[in-house]
Amino acid sequence: MSNLQELLEEVDSILVLKPVGEPSLSQTLGETSQSQQPIGETPQSHSDKLLAALDTHFGYTEFRVGQREIIEAILAGENVFAVFPTGHGKSLCYQLPALMLTGITVVISPLISLMKDQVDALKAQGITAVSLINSTQTFDEYLTELARIQGGEVKLLYISPERLRSRRFLDLLNTCVISLFVIDEAHCISQWGRDFRPAYLSLRDAMDALQPHVIALFTATAPPEIREDVLNLLHIPTPKVLTQGIERPNLKLSVQESGDEDEKYVQLAEFLYQNSAGDNGIIYAGTRSNTEDIADYLKMRGFRAEYYHAGLEPHQRTRVQEAFFDDSGDGLDIVVATNAFGMGIDKADIRYIVHWTMTGTLEEYCQEVGRAGRDGKDSQCVLLYCPEDRGLHEWFIKENAPDKPSLLKLLKVIENFEGAGFYRTIASDELEWMSGFKSGKIQVCLSYLEKLGFLKRWYNVPSQFSVSFGRSRQSAPLPDTMQQRLLHQLRRGRQRKILDLCKATALNPKAVMEHLAELQSDGHIQYRGQEDLMLIELIQDSELFSTFTEEQIEVGDYVRRKRQQIDKVVFYALEATCRTRVIREYFGEEVEEDYRCETCDLCATHNGNLCR
Repeated sequence: MSNLQELLEEVDSILVLKPVGEPSLSQTLGETSQSQQPIGETPQSHSDKLLAALDTHFGYTEFRVGQREIIEAILAGENVFAVFPTGHGKSLCYQLPALMLTGITVVISPLISLMKDQVDALKAQGITAVSLINSTQTFDEYLTELARIQGGEVKLLYISPERLRSRRFLDLLNTCVISLFVIDEAHCISQWGRDFRPAYLSLRDAMDALQPHVIALFTATAPPEIREDVLNLLHIPTPKVLTQGIERPNLKLSVQESGDEDEKYVQLAEFLYQNSAGDNGIIYAGTRSNTEDIADYLKMRGFRAEYYHAGLEPHQRTRVQEAFFDDSGDGLDIVVATNAFGMGIDKADIRYIVHWTMTGTLEEYCQEVGRAGRDGKDSQCVLLYCPEDRGLHEWFIKENAPDKPSLLKLLKVIENFEGAGFYRTIASDELEWMSGFKSGKIQVCLSYLEKLGFLKRWYNVPSQFSVSFGRSRQSAPLPDTMQQRLLHQLRRGRQRKILDLCKATALNPKAVMEHLAELQSDGHIQYRGQEDLMLIELIQDSELFSTFTEEQIEVGDYVRRKRQQIDKVVFYALEATCRTRVIREYFGEEVEEDYRCETCDLCATHNGNLCR
């Protein structure tokens, strides 16, 4: 999976184990049912009840800064767009209202592993009215969760955006009162978000179908232009935008300028000898070879370090991650990684983040340093800045930048793939081989072709799949004739490839996948497949595209925007007064002219208190 498809930002959880003897949710729901607040009640009328509910369900006696305002807005029936910094507990801002509102809360989250972490944490606290539906469940587990939803046993439901493409599943949700519809990692909706995920664009149709009482969007890193793009795409009526300050006082920001890589090695070793003392830390580097070289350098000097990047086999990445989370004393102290080391990294005691190479955007930088100090203790965030590092990002821009010849070539390659009608099923590596482009450039070009209306992408389409049949509903009648035909083909066991099913049923791949999802949602089948293909719907042909001018395609917009983002990171590195001010202003906060954070190296030096 390419970096543009990977979501490098984890869902934050501040949950802790409930004290022994604290009542479970099944007990407390009965005790608090009369005090649940209907949507639309004023925040002032339930302020004290909020603290009581917080203590009852999560064992906390006070909110973190910004949490109460978001929760009160949701309970008052207001749509919310909350930009909440990593590590500040944004998950609580929808989990608590979910337990207080009378209906069900649907949470859209991008990664199964992150959803599972939250569900497991809630269940560990005795909160059982929570459910997760995903493609890894067995058939019986899937039916059990559907029955729990239909039986009113679920207050908080976690699903991926792809799940909402099933009409049957939407019909099931429509039998419930949807009090709150939560979209986590909302920056994925924006075409300018670094993790642009097309499935998120279908959420607008899902919201139109479900008509939730309140919509809440959450993200940790979204400057004003990203927020505006998200709201325009979703057409959410009158949202209340709540921006919690990006500043975290326990994160000590500093920059060390370097003349070359040799000097960086000296600075890194010096920093680690002075600050590490067996503490856990992450060193982020710009290339895979960098991570391997740095890890070797550190191991030769006695540090328990290992490298991590997307080129490793899955079992190797798992081994490194598990060793980093091992607190027995036998694990790793340092992971040297590319930005592939990001999903699910929720370790509370990371004491330092060192950036060997500057990031391409300030959003990425803030997200990555946000993994430090989640326990609230002081942690160091050091950027080793070398002016030559910009060249790496300029190279990435040049490699990935779209132009008319590249876009036209890619569109023609897609047209020549085997498919059904206007649909093509494509493996990413095959598309790379046929086009001669690297994955990053392909993703950028596909985004532009989709933006221009020449194609539409659909993900999670299995090339081959296996099917098991619901024992209790095997003979249940199907009102849909096409679904009867499809189920008949599946029972014959001959068509287990998506294109074979298309030919046998005269359906396009998109329709086949929708029918399969509905058959699964209705309990007739459970299908499993290797989700290695991308489904592309061709809307306009290459002949029309060849008539477009460079100005109509707006290919220069990509390069300008990328360079502006790099400029902001360089500006941060070369700042002379306060680094936190640069970050806060970038994310749209109003900052006083004489503002000083007193936590970055510049402000500490100004006050005569040097950051270590």
